[in-house]
Amino acid sequence: MKILVDENNILAIENENIPQVKKYTYDVSGYVFSDFDKWIIIYHKKQFKIINLKDLWDKMWIVLVWEHDDEYDDMKLDLESMESTLKIFDWFDENTGEKYYFLYKFGENKMNELQEKLVKLWSKIKLKKTDKWICFPLIDEELIYNPISFLFGLVLVYGNFQTKNGDLKAIKIQIPLFGKYMDKKDILDETLEILAENGLYINKNIQKTDDGIIYELTSSDYELLQYLARFYEPIEKWLKISKYDEVNKLKKNLIEFIQTNPEIPNEWKNEVLEMLENGMIKIMVK
Repeated sequence: MKILVDENNILAIENENIPQVKKYTYDVSGYVFSDFDKWIIIYHKKQFKIINLKDLWDKMWIVLVWEHDDEYDDMKLDLESMESTLKIFDWFDENTGEKYYFLYKFGENKMNELQEKLVKLWSKIKLKKTDKWICFPLIDEELIYNPISFLFGLVLVYGNFQTKNGDLKAIKIQIPLFGKYMDKKDILDETLEILAENGLYINKNIQKTDDGIIYELTSSDYELLQYLARFYEPIEKWLKISKYDEVNKLKKNLIEFIQTNPEIPNEWKNEVLEMLENGMIKIMVK
């Protein structure tokens, strides 16, 4: 037996005596993975435990160990990527012969609030109210984007930052898709996939309505929140992201668990402990 970080970035223990009957698939806080049965380390009822993967159940927290490139550490807001989120809905004005982008279900007050934020973020887009929409002239149609800046734009336009007493807790986004705009789901799905490949996780929920769907995204991934909070600083700066402190505290407890638990095999233990000391962990609830 040996302890390791497996191909799904899960902290696991390989045990050759476990029958390999079938693969089990799980969605844990937006992280989808499949694997054969093995021992994994989970956090449940305020303590770390070892269970079989097939016994993973609701309210249990899995441990992910992630080492990604440093390219995100000093990332700045990419304005074009943020502005791409304003391109979801377009409209052709038959009276003027011009094509516009528009913001769906935006009132004038909401438009003014968004315009103030765009100005503070140095965007030159000028929103205006017409008889039908809050709209703005056509800009470059190509959706070239940095996925984190693109997600930030989605929060800015169709979502909100959930905070309490200066503490950033989570983000929530709701985008109504209908008619020809249903195909925009593809670019949204692609964004989530790219972020997940880099260890940044978002829950997706599709709500069906009479008009189409509501594409809903939520996340409390503290690493992702750190990037978005940095982008938002010209508008508002939060005092802390408490999830970050909570995970670091659990990380210390996890290291102690591995060092002292007699069920943890010695093979590769030192390597795993070094990864935990120097790397980043995510503790995510099923």
